[in-house]
Amino acid sequence: MTHPMDQFFAPQTGRIFSCFAGAEERTGQREMAQFVWEAIHEASDCFDHWKRTGGEPEEKPDGLIQAIEAGTGIGKSLGYLIPSIQAHRNPVMVATRTKQLQSQLMDEDIPRARVILGQEVKAVLAKGRSNYLCLTALKRAQAHPPSELSKADYGLWLALPKWADETATGDREELGRQAEGESDLWEKLNARAEKCIGTQCPNRNDCYLTKLRQEIVNADLIIVNHALLLADCRMRDEGSGSILPDAPVLVLDEAHGIEEQLTDSCAEQWSNRATAMLFHDLEEEASKEQEGALVLGYLNLWEDAWKNILSLIPKESISIGLDDPRLELKPLADAVGAWILAGQAVFLEARRLADRVRDTEQDNAMEKAIWRKLAERIALAFKRMELIFAQPQGWVSTISREGPQTVVFKANPIDVKPFFHKYLRRGFEALIMTSATLRDGSGYNGLKLRLGFSEEEAERGVAVDSPFDFEKQGLLFVPPGIPERKAGRDGLGEPAWIESSTEAMTRLLAASKGRALVLFTSRKMLAAFKTRLQSALPSLTFFVQGEGLARSQLLKRFRQTPDAVLLGLASFWQGVDLPGDALSLVIVTALPFAPPDDPVIQARIREADAIRPGLGFKGIQVPQMTLKLKQGIGRLIRTRTDRGVVCILDPRLMLPTEDHLGKAYAAQVRASLPPFPVTRDWEKAEEFLRGI
Repeated sequence: MTHPMDQFFAPQTGRIFSCFAGAEERTGQREMAQFVWEAIHEASDCFDHWKRTGGEPEEKPDGLIQAIEAGTGIGKSLGYLIPSIQAHRNPVMVATRTKQLQSQLMDEDIPRARVILGQEVKAVLAKGRSNYLCLTALKRAQAHPPSELSKADYGLWLALPKWADETATGDREELGRQAEGESDLWEKLNARAEKCIGTQCPNRNDCYLTKLRQEIVNADLIIVNHALLLADCRMRDEGSGSILPDAPVLVLDEAHGIEEQLTDSCAEQWSNRATAMLFHDLEEEASKEQEGALVLGYLNLWEDAWKNILSLIPKESISIGLDDPRLELKPLADAVGAWILAGQAVFLEARRLADRVRDTEQDNAMEKAIWRKLAERIALAFKRMELIFAQPQGWVSTISREGPQTVVFKANPIDVKPFFHKYLRRGFEALIMTSATLRDGSGYNGLKLRLGFSEEEAERGVAVDSPFDFEKQGLLFVPPGIPERKAGRDGLGEPAWIESSTEAMTRLLAASKGRALVLFTSRKMLAAFKTRLQSALPSLTFFVQGEGLARSQLLKRFRQTPDAVLLGLASFWQGVDLPGDALSLVIVTALPFAPPDDPVIQARIREADAIRPGLGFKGIQVPQMTLKLKQGIGRLIRTRTDRGVVCILDPRLMLPTEDHLGKAYAAQVRASLPPFPVTRDWEKAEEFLRGI
């Protein structure tokens, strides 16, 4: 019996083969396309019936959720693009976690889909507001040029005039090197929501966001990231407007990260960066007119009160809860109260300036809008800091110092299931969730606990196997005698583990002649091993995440350099694609459990343990670690011809019958990993590497 997707994917007769000579037959891709097609049409039938029978809001059905774990190499992008576009339930929204996948979709996969479908497909890439230039902010900056700029920002300032005259999109990425990294200048020039005055803006008709909205209205396919998707859902829910239109179908690619993104996007937060921007904007506006003198006077007192708050935050880079003994909570809460009190005068004066009457109606409207927006931002700052320090039921508040310059105050939801339901399950007719790593060894049961999947949704989830021959293409090696890492006071590990791990890394890197990615779970660990490895292996070239080069440049240099080793942290566990000879060894320094002192993880473990003792570890910690480990291991085999070794410097991946330090949960973890042969034989591992 033929399937509607056969016209595109059937071996030899499908359009994919007639359009692209030499296209490989991918059974998994064909299966995935069929699952996506059937899910969209089942959801469409359900919603069409609801509309025909009155479409009462209280009777609106939930969206249909189809989870698909798509193994590496099946070509999942075309596996969901072809059926979702062909279903004609436009617009289709595709949300990714990484910019790399967005670029791949726009530059490679969507053009291929157009050819295969034989039709034009209007695709629009929508990014968060901070990626776009604000013309009003630029004109203001040009009228009053900044007096001090960093070296990088000076280069950006010089590049802006020519680019601003030529760009059709206002997308910062077009600036190339000037688009990389954090920029104080760009923070002042981008189209951030908190500064936008909407219809009162004199440049509204030329605004890049206005143009983007117009493009989106006519799009068949909208590409966004997870953060923009959820921010837009939240704005819509709060009635504060949105950029994205209603879309019947959402494809959530890289869906393994959605729980973390829900936590971040649904949190209430305030930071010293947000405070600095608010102070800057108030000072800038108040300095333009005589009536701003009172604001400037009050602002000095308010800034002093904020400095007092920051002086009470521990100096080391940490993330702590309000009950952490390192925090003097009473003095800090008092300082926050004093800051809010000191800010009341600024707030009231901003409100007064927003309500006054001016001679020129046009100037009056714009100035009113600006001061009204500033007053709203002050009120929002008060509201968020009060909520964070109140720590309401169901939320856990944290204070994080991220380097010397950044302090973030946050109230995090402990349970993201209500947000998943409201924004995603209720927001679309069909929700296709896909990733190479969705299952955690117990099928989709983990998503019942963490995202609120129903029994039916979990059972409906499917897995499409990778076409790669893992048993021949690779080995999984756990060095014999490796001790378990137990972080000491220095956060590194006991001397025996450090010595054993250094020796193992050195032997493997010598056998592979570099061509390796070493994944660490902390920056402190990376720094300690970098020095040891560079000293032991002077013939190899080491590239280190976070030392000068942007991620894209780092990967490019690594690919181009013989005998190279890349030392990476969290972001390099996923989204890194290094096919071919560049990579033949991945070393995982420890099973990537979330930090046990993370206040949000602790709160979730307590809630799970209240349901059933031990569920926090088995249902949250182990599944999350497993998914991250799968992501890290997945960097190795990217094509049918890749070969290599995965080394895990952690005996907990072995069963108790295989190693006295092994763990019973290792069976669950290994069941979810690619089926590499497991070995503890040094000679076998080194011989495999030398033979590549």
